[in-house]
Amino acid sequence: MSKLWQKVMLFAISLILGVVCMMQIRTTNNVLGNEDPQNIASQLDNELTELTLQKNELREELDALKQTAKENEEIYDAKEAELERLKEELANQQILSGYYEVKGPGTIITIDSEPNSYVSLASSHQYILALISYLNNAGVEAISINGQRYTNYTEIVPVLDHINVNGVALVLPLEIKAIGNSRTIDASLNFVGGIVSQLSQIGYTIETENSSEIFINKYDGEKEFKYAVPITIEEE
Repeated sequence: MSKLWQKVMLFAISLILGVVCMMQIRTTNNVLGNEDPQNIASQLDNELTELTLQKNELREELDALKQTAKENEEIYDAKEAELERLKEELANQQILSGYYEVKGPGTIITIDSEPNSYVSLASSHQYILALISYLNNAGVEAISINGQRYTNYTEIVPVLDHINVNGVALVLPLEIKAIGNSRTIDASLNFVGGIVSQLSQIGYTIETENSSEIFINKYDGEKEFKYAVPITIEEE
């Protein structure tokens, strides 16, 4: 009886194991898609190749983006440099135009008459014009006469016994401020037979004082251009 029971139990266990094995095989087939290992390996190789290609494409795109970023940075730097150049040029034009107050080192020239002598600014105004010309030759960057800013459009006109500068009547003493290199200014004015010597000979006294900082006012008038117009890039 026990041997029969043992056989029955052995058969039941074998049957259960068989069912379990069949279920595992069926589950494996469902997961793997009923493909053999070689097909799976080939599929994995294809996927790896595709991923490698995608990685290379992304790397190329990244390199292209880096190159574009570098080119844009160079363009930005060039435009930044051009902007700085234009700012410097604008600042220079603002100084030359006379419409802005300026300061800097230079020389203050005071012109007066000698005691007990009569000199007429109106009759000797050409000497003042010559002095201004000498200052310009010395490379000064800004000039004022008794507070009147001297520009390219300033007129020094003799009227009666005085002179008009920018339409303002000026009399002695004249205080001429010039921003520039003081040594160059002194050399330009005080050479033998120069403008200082000429002014002294006709009865004027001239004093010069070098200063580390001179303030010069802006030009208060307005200049309206009726004839000259800028040339555009298209016209060039």
